Amino acid sequence: MFQDFRAAGPLPPHSQLVRSPYGTPEHPLEPKRRPRGAGGSILGFALLMTAGTFVAATGGEYLTAPEPDVMLRTGIAFSADGLALVPYDRAGSGGLLAELATDVNAVRLAAVDLATGETKWDVQLADELDQDAAAVGAGEQYAYIATAEGLEIRDLDDGALVTGAGDVPGLEGAGTGTAAYGLDPAAGVVALGFDGAFRTVALDALEAVPADPAVAEAWTGRLAAEGAASQLGGMTTTEASIGEDATVRVEPTAAGAVTSRLVVSEDGRALGTGTYSEAAIVLDQTQATTAWDLDLDVDGLIEGLLEDPTAAEALIDDPTGAIDLTAPAGTAAGAASGHVLVEHRRTPGGEDYALTVLDLDTGQTTASIDTTGHAGRSMTAPGGQTVVIVAPADGPFQSDLLIVAADGSVDRAEFGALDLLGDPDTH
Repeated sequence: MFQDFRAAGPLPPHSQLVRSPYGTPEHPLEPKRRPRGAGGSILGFALLMTAGTFVAATGGEYLTAPEPDVMLRTGIAFSADGLALVPYDRAGSGGLLAELATDVNAVRLAAVDLATGETKWDVQLADELDQDAAAVGAGEQYAYIATAEGLEIRDLDDGALVTGAGDVPGLEGAGTGTAAYGLDPAAGVVALGFDGAFRTVALDALEAVPADPAVAEAWTGRLAAEGAASQLGGMTTTEASIGEDATVRVEPTAAGAVTSRLVVSEDGRALGTGTYSEAAIVLDQTQATTAWDLDLDVDGLIEGLLEDPTAAEALIDDPTGAIDLTAPAGTAAGAASGHVLVEHRRTPGGEDYALTVLDLDTGQTTASIDTTGHAGRSMTAPGGQTVVIVAPADGPFQSDLLIVAADGSVDRAEFGALDLLGDPDTH
């Protein structure tokens, strides 16, 4: 039997099931527009993330970079307004930005305020560690720096270069290197030329003039037209002058004792009650010399030997017996402000050293600083402060400058730190 499968009712009207993205002519559709900047936002976000990662990595490198190796040079000079001009070598990393911004391995010059111990400015002198440099002298406006190329002049306000090496008027043909320059208390900077002539630059002057004959005679044999001046190491002694005829000396506390005390020879009194192991008195080295002039009457010596054959025979047996070669006592560092500096071991047989400051009137200890080894050059500033180059207790190099004030207190100036951008960190 036939069945009818047709729907009972008619089909609904046909409706459009596929729609064009553009609609119909009667009802056009416009495609949705992507908001402007959406792609730029994604790109900006990516760049921001990259920059953040770079900053974080660079900052982390800066914070984790090892401390630079710093070594102070001994050619230190003082300005009239209380600055110590300290040249030094800096070797080490300061982070990526610091390496891009500056030469992390360089010879630099820092100006330290002796009243506060703070660094006023710090500038680069050379981009190679083997370059010669020393501060020769300074006035109220300018500092005079000897370099491998000659003498340069810098502004004391900020260390800016005023006159480059080889460009100082009147110094044409002057020597190169620190050995060609010295400081005369009256004449100023003294320069030796390759022609053997001496010239002087008065402090705060910007040009040189021929040296006065008396100055030239006084400096003959003390300078060399070419080369580097020797770096001065620290000097100590067991007896040193503290003014006029008075001296202070190191004396064992007892026969055969390993400890010593300090005694003032003027009245034989012990300087305080402290005892020290391997004690030595630090000598003042403001004048850059490592030798003494010996006043020896050669003609008188020969005449005496001719008159006394026995003395001649004694001289042959012992050449030093007939000549007193005892060096005159140097001046104790700190004596200008009424102090004496003692270098000693903290404990008998120990490895580390200490630098102790004693008041010459009371014998009281005013300061005591741990150091790694022997102290370096010691100098007295015009204001009475004593500066000493030392190796700190936590470092192998003589990288710090101790400043002993007139009251015996001590400040420590440190060098070589750079900030994230490679600028000197003077705080």
